[in-house]
Amino acid sequence: MLNEYNYIEVNYFPEYELVLWKIKTEGIPNFSLEGLKEFKRFSKDLQIMFSDESYPLKYIVSSSTHEEVYNLGGDLPFFFESIKSRKKGKLEEYAYLCIDAIYNIYTSFNLPVLNIALVEGNAYGGGFECVLAHDIILANKKAKFCLPENKFNLFPGMGAYSFLCRKLNIKTATDILYSGKIYSAREMEEYALLDSVEDENEGMETIINFINKNKSSFNFKYCHYKNIKKVFPLQKKELIDITDSWVDACLKMQPEDLRRMELIINAQKRKLRQIVK
Repeated sequence: MLNEYNYIEVNYFPEYELVLWKIKTEGIPNFSLEGLKEFKRFSKDLQIMFSDESYPLKYIVSSSTHEEVYNLGGDLPFFFESIKSRKKGKLEEYAYLCIDAIYNIYTSFNLPVLNIALVEGNAYGGGFECVLAHDIILANKKAKFCLPENKFNLFPGMGAYSFLCRKLNIKTATDILYSGKIYSAREMEEYALLDSVEDENEGMETIINFINKNKSSFNFKYCHYKNIKKVFPLQKKELIDITDSWVDACLKMQPEDLRRMELIINAQKRKLRQIVK
């Protein structure tokens, strides 16, 4: 079976041919460097275990252990300190691990499955980028989405451009990339970025309902999303080239940009204290 992890909670439900992995964090619910390293190991473990046909699998679903947050994205305190101390190598290490994770999700971990994001809270920055890498996105009406990087004169460098420009027209994609606006689940549904928005169902109930509704059409859906990726192919090199630009842009940030980043870090800490209470 899959190993136990510090930053991921994993459950396998053979009766549904389903793996559910949940993002698990202490402190600010973001993607830490150590969490990303562990995700690389988790990805390999998944590939090894489910290459064995004795473990049937059709769906890999991501969600979060936090009720109010899917993920807030990049580790802003880590960025802040790395940029201030000019540690380009640390930023590159982090960025490349993000691309490894995003590409593993996008390619369904090289397994013949559908990958699904279940978003029941805030998906901001890299959290939103992670969601966009999935084939299918299910959301609760409480979910919110945002790319806040423009607020501190940076851009989302781990997939947002590649996914939004494939899923939307350029003008709409640019509006979302530029605005820094917080979008509701209903607004994202209007853009056709979400596959469904649940008013009442939560967690496993949402997932099971989806599986039951699509039992007779899995073959079609699997081939459908596989063919979309052939029509609009995404190579890992594209993601790496963009994240290299992101690293360079980080090192060009001005003191006033870092002050704005620090304001967002402090806001995240206040939100965390509210969640803990």
